Amino acid sequence: MFDLTTTYKKRRAALLAVFMLVLVLLPIVFAGNPYLVNVFIVIFYTTTMSLAWNLLGGMTGQNSLGHAAYMGLGAYVACLFMTKSGMNPWVAIPIAMIFVGLIAGIVFYPCFLLRGPYFTLVSIAFGETIRQFMLNWEFAGKAMGIPLPYGESSFAQFRFHSKTPYYYIALLMVIGVYLIMKKINRSKLGFALKTIREDEDVANAIGINPMKYKVIALVISAMIAAMVGCFYANYNRYIDCDLMLQSFSTEFILPAVIGGAAFVEGPLVGGIILLTLSEWLRNKFGGILPGINLILYAITLLCIIRFRPVGILGWYSKSRVKEWIDVKIFGKKAGEEA
Repeated sequence: MFDLTTTYKKRRAALLAVFMLVLVLLPIVFAGNPYLVNVFIVIFYTTTMSLAWNLLGGMTGQNSLGHAAYMGLGAYVACLFMTKSGMNPWVAIPIAMIFVGLIAGIVFYPCFLLRGPYFTLVSIAFGETIRQFMLNWEFAGKAMGIPLPYGESSFAQFRFHSKTPYYYIALLMVIGVYLIMKKINRSKLGFALKTIREDEDVANAIGINPMKYKVIALVISAMIAAMVGCFYANYNRYIDCDLMLQSFSTEFILPAVIGGAAFVEGPLVGGIILLTLSEWLRNKFGGILPGINLILYAITLLCIIRFRPVGILGWYSKSRVKEWIDVKIFGKKAGEEA
């Protein structure tokens, strides 16, 4: 017998399949337009960073302003191994991830003993400390940074002349991290993190150790950020200390906040909208009056934050627009669950 309750889910799955097909075919269809492919690569790795931040900031309620430092530290560790010892990039990446995760867990563990803004303040100090250290460390190239060698295209060496392989690696990266976050959100770990976000005293009362789960969330988040840093370094073939500037940490937070930090999909929605908007404004108005694109971008962000403080998904989930789309497009029946 045909089950009407499957119609809604089937249509949503079909739409998702079409969307994924478009993403898979995009670098093939636009093979002659490396600029567009580059825009999507930036969207993918920035959104991955936002997903990493959202695990800590959105799901756990610990507002970090140091994710650019995790990303930069991971990039530096991997690049130093690759350039100084000739290590294979695919071996250097997991080593960098583990190193950054351990450093983050050790440094920030004492911060979780205290409540309030201490973690946020220390995350700012940590980022600037690491940046200044690398800026003055001769072994890491000081202000000159670390260039990675060019050569023949090689998957083994994470080095390609075309942007297309980087596109697919970045796409797999953002999909993989999203699936991990979705799994965490539905797991015991996700329940514990969201309980801590809402009320630490309640979490303690029901047997959840806030310290333990905060550190777990931080380590996972920092390791993902380090992975993105390794991708960034291999994609650009160069890194320097500017990668760890405070402004980059803010850029990674915005997609989650605008998309809806309470939702796993928030960084995805926010990343696609914000980065596409930013690039369009730069191309459309950047040549007319220098800086006007940034002003328009800031105005747009302020409007979204002012009128949709719960984020785009927070508004959409309770809006009539969603009800209309669910019924008219996806064929959702009364009382049917999403």
